[in-house]
Amino acid sequence: MSTKNNIHVLSRGVIIDQDHILLCKTLDLPISFYFLPGGHVEHGESVETSLLRELIEETGAHCKIKRFLGCIEYSFEPGHSSICHNHEYNFIFEAESESLKSNHKIPQLEKHIELIWVPLHQLSEIDFRAEPLRELVPQWLKTRASDVFRSVMI
Repeated sequence: MSTKNNIHVLSRGVIIDQDHILLCKTLDLPISFYFLPGGHVEHGESVETSLLRELIEETGAHCKIKRFLGCIEYSFEPGHSSICHNHEYNFIFEAESESLKSNHKIPQLEKHIELIWVPLHQLSEIDFRAEPLRELVPQWLKTRASDVFRSVMI
């Protein structure tokens, strides 16, 4: 079965420092765009564990999850920018790390992405995907922390 026909589950992190958000920028696609750090949840792995693993892989930093922000179901037309799928669920968490600061460049640990600090007010001006997150992330960050997410993994 082609992986383009599967539904993918991803965990993503919103890391904020000095009114900047940490984003990944694609380096290996015909079109460059930005997205939240994180990635695919592996079988038997919780979305929180997945996010912490992905953040270490992408940034080299140990992070802490502060709170669940929201979940977005997203689909898009397959094309050059969709290598493996076009239907996904993204679990979005606010995260933090004492070693990730907006005034320090983050070393490139993966050849297909570059990590960049972007001013929060510029989210609507860049090619930030999934597109609804341009409005949702700032809205979610303004809400008070709530206890709406539970993971019960065996």
